[in-house]
Amino acid sequence: MIWLSLRLQRLQLLTLLGILVVGAGAIVLLRSSMIDDITSLRIADCLTQDPQLCQGSDSVTQFKVAWYTRLNLGQGAILGLPALIGVFIGAPLFARELEQGTHVLAFTQSVSRTRWMLSKLVVALAPALIVLIALQYLVWWWLTAAKNLGPRVNGPFYVLNIGIDHVSPVGYALFAFALCTFLGVVSRRTLVAMTAGLAAFVVVRFALFDLAGRLVPTQHAEVPAGGSLYQSQSGSLPAGGGWIDTAGRQLSGESANALIRPCRLAMSTTSTPEEYAACLRQSGIAKQFADFVPASQAWQVHLVDASIFGGLAILLLVGTGWVLRRQS
Repeated sequence: MIWLSLRLQRLQLLTLLGILVVGAGAIVLLRSSMIDDITSLRIADCLTQDPQLCQGSDSVTQFKVAWYTRLNLGQGAILGLPALIGVFIGAPLFARELEQGTHVLAFTQSVSRTRWMLSKLVVALAPALIVLIALQYLVWWWLTAAKNLGPRVNGPFYVLNIGIDHVSPVGYALFAFALCTFLGVVSRRTLVAMTAGLAAFVVVRFALFDLAGRLVPTQHAEVPAGGSLYQSQSGSLPAGGGWIDTAGRQLSGESANALIRPCRLAMSTTSTPEEYAACLRQSGIAKQFADFVPASQAWQVHLVDASIFGGLAILLLVGTGWVLRRQS
């Protein structure tokens, strides 16, 4: 059955192989060209230095103008690949056979419907995931070469970084594939499954965008009023924050603003941070706090994210099997 599925889906497999070869070749060439630019512009030291030290450099500006958009496009390709897997591989997998009536031949053979379905799913999904993981690694390899001059400097929770790291893309691809496959067997129309699947995938991705970050344990940091939480929060995912009064109680946003506003109005251009902090303490504000997921715990967010989308994918594939078993 696997061999028959391979023969029936050979065009799709050859397309995936072509995407892998072309994509890998392009990334290798782009990375090599980027490294040559870094060398010729003499900005290799800026790869590891504090970004603030290289901020005013004309060479760094020239490099970012030439390469930042290309790096973002590489990230965008990995972000969009799960949707393409769902639309062009998941949606037509069963919908085309149901639409053309060729499924009847399979249903009348000695092979069970479950085995027929599983063999088609494995042959369609496994190569797609292999291509996705390979291209994800190559884009990560390219971005890592840019270090502090590329999008990685924005931290692991930057919107373009978090969607392409760790196991998240695999979770998204599983969900997109299962969603479009399910819509295909329900609608029995390939085009309907492709368009509805793409729209539903985009809606669910936006709806659940920050769910994983809210399910991961957070850290709590406090500083005296007037202090800065920047060092403890650098590169982290904010989960909450506010002010604490001298009695140790958390203040609501309205109450905190009522106490902070007079201090801001009283400060002049010559006022020092110490004077501002003293004013806050006199107003009754003792500390500022923040809850956040540190950058070092980004892997937990990716695991939770992949678990959510992977769990949805399993439910949709079970639903696909249930619908297929009742097809005539």
